[in-house]
Amino acid sequence: MTTASTAAATYWEPLRSQGRRYRKFDDTENRLLEDHLGSGRGRPALDIGCGDGSLARRLAGLGYRTTGIDCSPSAIALAPRPGHRIRSRSGLAVHGHHHR
Repeated sequence: MTTASTAAATYWEPLRSQGRRYRKFDDTENRLLEDHLGSGRGRPALDIGCGDGSLARRLAGLGYRTTGIDCSPSAIALAPRPGHRIRSRSGLAVHGHHHR
């Protein structure tokens, strides 16, 4: 990992391991995503620094094939939902979802 990614992991890992999550998207944010991105129709979307995967899940709900990457394994551990696959490699954890 680079110095910046090591610093990010050092900051976020303790918070994520304690279960810290971001707030849920509100109605306005959900409408903005729908209005500006529209239906994914199976197109890919990459969420870098995905945390617990809330944006990746929201995009999957719009029909995108999502992949989330985070330097905190604890954040990825908070992310799984049915249909997700999780991989870990080189200090990065990845989760993916295919909308059905």
